Amino acid sequence: MTYLQGIKGGDLPGTYLLVGANNSPGPTPVGLVYQGPLDAVARDGVSGSGVWSTVAVPDSFAAAGTSVYGPDNLGAGQANLVGAYTRNLNGASPTPEDPAIVGFAYTGAVDGSSADGWRSVQGITQLGTPGTYTFVHSVDGGLAVGNADNADVDDLTGYFSLSSTAFIVDLETGAQTLIRYPGQRDPLVTHTAYGIWDNEDGTYTIAGGSGERLKRGNSRVDSGEAYLIDYDSVTGRFSHYTSFAYRNRERTDLISHFEGIYRTKRGAYRLPATSVALNRKGDAAIASVVTVKRNKQGDFKSDAHWRDLKVTRSSDQEASVLTTANSQFGQVTVGFANYPDGNGGLTPLDFVAQPPLT
Repeated sequence: MTYLQGIKGGDLPGTYLLVGANNSPGPTPVGLVYQGPLDAVARDGVSGSGVWSTVAVPDSFAAAGTSVYGPDNLGAGQANLVGAYTRNLNGASPTPEDPAIVGFAYTGAVDGSSADGWRSVQGITQLGTPGTYTFVHSVDGGLAVGNADNADVDDLTGYFSLSSTAFIVDLETGAQTLIRYPGQRDPLVTHTAYGIWDNEDGTYTIAGGSGERLKRGNSRVDSGEAYLIDYDSVTGRFSHYTSFAYRNRERTDLISHFEGIYRTKRGAYRLPATSVALNRKGDAAIASVVTVKRNKQGDFKSDAHWRDLKVTRSSDQEASVLTTANSQFGQVTVGFANYPDGNGGLTPLDFVAQPPLT
């Protein structure tokens, strides 16, 4: 199963650089890169008339698998790629010295063939210890963002509750900077950084989510909102932190998260978002593209424009019931959809959508 996880523009008009992995949630993912147009050509079960390449971190990393999360096209067949690789711990619990998942950053040929272009990235947590799980999600303008996590299990859902430390990493030096959020934060509040955009004026805008870790006895998630924050790479200052609830608080039982970021020529930001209900009455995952503008003072306007994506399977127009929006470039959104299989289960497929956007 192919998971599309990141997108940027290609070298030629109408072409794109897509990244992802086969079997991305599993222990042995295979990294993928696609270069070409988003067309309906299919050959031997493979979509697109462009070029697909498999990507893997070097053997010296002792990885079980590689997953590519974000690209940045440098032109002339060169790119920055970021993501994570899994490690086989042979049943042992992960530790800072023996992590389960480690991030990576890469600069070189788009197909990953530049052997000296790879760097392992193990994030440092707020406690000052290396993370047992590190994910580098997005890269732009020489900086990448990700999370260093120490994993536990939610009492409510049984899924991982990642006590996350969001960080920036400089691809040239490997230096890490913790993202500083306003105010004194409760230890139960966690932050993710999934998208970064170079504003080409020395500042970067970072997108992700902030929320409380789930606790026993909660029937719903009381806190879980997407956010934007600016970073000045010259002064090191963070500013303009703004949170965004699903459809500007139209529903309070959904937690929302920005999965990536794109900036238009007019300075507006398009954010692929996933909103999830966790209320014991049934889970729902809604994919949206959110447009955020700034006011004259440079702050983000909190009244965002939300456009939910209605994703249908091309073969029979069946509607997806669980959908995520993973990355955005221009009008194009890539993500993941799940369709009823008629037997009480779901059939997963990735998707590429080009909805009309403001």
